[in-house]
Amino acid sequence: MKALNFIKSLFSKNTGWKIGSIVIAIILWLLVMNTLNPAETKTFSIPVSLINENYLTDSGYAVLNTEELTSTRVEIKVRGTRAALDNLPKQNEGGAVQAVIDFSQLDTSRIVSTPQSLVLNINPKIESGFVYSYEVASLSPNTINVSFDKVKEKEMKLTTNFTGKLEDGYVSSIKQISTDTVTVFGPESEFDKLSSVIAEIDVKDKSDDFTAELKPVVFNTNGEILPNFIVEPADITAQVAIDYSRNLEIMKPETTGTLSDELILKGIDWNPKVLELTGDKELLDSLEPIKLTAIELDKLVGSDIRTYEVSQFINDPRISTKSTTPRVITVTIELAGKDGKNITLNAEDIKVTGLSSGLKALMPSQVVFTVFGDQKALANITNASFKANVDLTSFSEGAVEVPLNITLPDGLEIRGETKVYVYITKTADTSALNDPELTEVVESATEPVTETVIEEPTAEPVTEPLIEEETVTADEPETDEPNTES
Repeated sequence: MKALNFIKSLFSKNTGWKIGSIVIAIILWLLVMNTLNPAETKTFSIPVSLINENYLTDSGYAVLNTEELTSTRVEIKVRGTRAALDNLPKQNEGGAVQAVIDFSQLDTSRIVSTPQSLVLNINPKIESGFVYSYEVASLSPNTINVSFDKVKEKEMKLTTNFTGKLEDGYVSSIKQISTDTVTVFGPESEFDKLSSVIAEIDVKDKSDDFTAELKPVVFNTNGEILPNFIVEPADITAQVAIDYSRNLEIMKPETTGTLSDELILKGIDWNPKVLELTGDKELLDSLEPIKLTAIELDKLVGSDIRTYEVSQFINDPRISTKSTTPRVITVTIELAGKDGKNITLNAEDIKVTGLSSGLKALMPSQVVFTVFGDQKALANITNASFKANVDLTSFSEGAVEVPLNITLPDGLEIRGETKVYVYITKTADTSALNDPELTEVVESATEPVTETVIEEPTAEPVTEPLIEEETVTADEPETDEPNTES
């Protein structure tokens, strides 16, 4: 209790003397500091910075000599205590000392015609913080000529480029970006040079997902930076995924049995030959090469195309295929007969029937099969000799393999069944026409790819081109003969 009373009396008695003592102590401290740590002057060479350029573009103007301005160096002499000046270079790594042209202070009424040059002030700027204070002793030069032109703007697609080397086995991709469209502002007289807007993402030594702050830059057609252009938004955020990658081999199908004496095996091809996979490293490294179903030669009666969904072999959610990887593995078996002939039918030679209203079918552009007969009959046949159709009556959306029904001229026969791969989507889904993954699927089944169109059916649908003879839809009634008009 006595100690408590002593503390109370210490602060309540002789208050005036105590306050006076504190003031005297501060004055003495300042005198000592000024004696031991006197004011000095230090010179900084700083490049010119342009700020508040948006005020300029909002007023309808752009700078014509940005590169000249930002390459100009200004000497700024700063006065302060020795301790303060010693600390300033460390601060200046973040731009504590600046020489700026502030366009928010520009009186745009001075611009009476374009292009036009004006003399503007260069202003020193020092971020002093709370510990030290500084004074600008001099600035040289303190003015500069700035050239102006009328501003023009354009919305452009932002391109992102990855730079730097990842750790071995890893690949980078953008999961999400704040915007992929930007507005470019620049001088009207230089706008014809404008080519692209690119933001670079450094992935050097990355092995985990990260967030990148992008700085978009404007380029001309020669890949050179256009310094007089600015981009809004200037700061863009991207979520970058770093995944482990592996190319998994697809092995050539093995063969079993013996081919008929009437046939000759000309070749077996498969596509793709590798799957580009990303996902869990340990799981990917444990995968064995993919083995396709063996080809039973004794059951072959002609050339054949076989397809396998990639999901039959890769169905773990921890693994994904790259967008460029087809979703279907295609095996092409090419045979020739001692008394046979290989026939190639184009998509326009094949009639599509039974496609439900509101659906369209993406088909291979060519189908190969083998016909057999006497040499005279084989010598006289052409594509016009055959009538072929596929019946899609019982099918809806998705990938299907259906028989190709072929009517043959007298004296010819097909041994076995010929099938084609068809991908069915909704008519309203116009994006499927330009879907690179969808194109890859059908291209991988039979290359090249075409699409044929069927309009609204009343009895049976008929093929009619909608987009370059590429899409089959059900929209128009069928006629007796397939429409192959381009």
